[in-house]
Amino acid sequence: MRSWVDLAGEVVWEPSPSLIGQLVEAGQPFWLDIQDPTDEVIDQLATGLGLHPLAVEDSKQFGQRAKLQAYPNGAMLVGFGLDEQLHEAVEVHCYCTTGYLITLRRAVSPALDAVRQAGSIRSQLGGDPIRALHPVISSLCTQFSALALELDERLDTLGQRVVHEADDGELAEISAIQRRAAQIRRTLTPGRDLAARAPLIQSLPGATSETPLYAEDISEQLAQVVTAFTAIEERCAALLGLHSALVSKHLATVSRRLAAVATIFLPISFLAGFWGQNFSVLTGRIEPGWPAFLLLGLGLSAACVAVTVFILRRRNWN
Repeated sequence: MRSWVDLAGEVVWEPSPSLIGQLVEAGQPFWLDIQDPTDEVIDQLATGLGLHPLAVEDSKQFGQRAKLQAYPNGAMLVGFGLDEQLHEAVEVHCYCTTGYLITLRRAVSPALDAVRQAGSIRSQLGGDPIRALHPVISSLCTQFSALALELDERLDTLGQRVVHEADDGELAEISAIQRRAAQIRRTLTPGRDLAARAPLIQSLPGATSETPLYAEDISEQLAQVVTAFTAIEERCAALLGLHSALVSKHLATVSRRLAAVATIFLPISFLAGFWGQNFSVLTGRIEPGWPAFLLLGLGLSAACVAVTVFILRRRNWN
């Protein structure tokens, strides 16, 4: 477990429960972040800060969908960041009141560390909870936007390979990108409707007339990210469909060429079979020597080939 608390610019690493209790009693706003909290730590927070039992249960289990839930003494928001190494969504639980902000997560989140270092949230603590959460959610969304741009640029390269000739590894990569985009889209979609829950947002402790504006901006950022990953999914499907169409076209071309070759040899095979019959009326009257061989043997075969090729070209077979 790793934790820190931000006290108006002063960061205390691995703060003790007694320090948190003193901050609550003194009414000093703070931001507490805990990575990979244990059930015991969550129970201590619930006891000291009066967290709702349903919120505590969610944070012990994780695996929640994006949501915003209002409680009498504050709000709980489930958001998602990005694991930069695995490129997978990192679930972040945020508890916010007019006195503090608590973020819980199971994995490293560089976005939260960047917000802490920038200090953009310190001035918002102790007031509007949605306004305090706005820098956190914006920073988390920025990670997904960067990933969407990276995947889009990769698809540009893969698209050129598909047009020429893609191997199995590149096709597997396109399928993997499609699955990753679909997973992220499904994860973030519930959170983009945050602004639509205006009555709930206005009921939050510390909400002001500007609260809906910040909620709408959060929803707009999430909607843009969801739209970007939806477009990536559609682009992957289009590339895979294009590859399938090109393969089908190539197979059709090969089949037509094989059919043309078979058509050319069909009359030659007929002549060979016809003249190969051992009837004296066919074989007993052929003049010996080269002239008869060149005329009847090679001449008829060449004529059949020429006529067949001429007909195939007229019909645009190639």
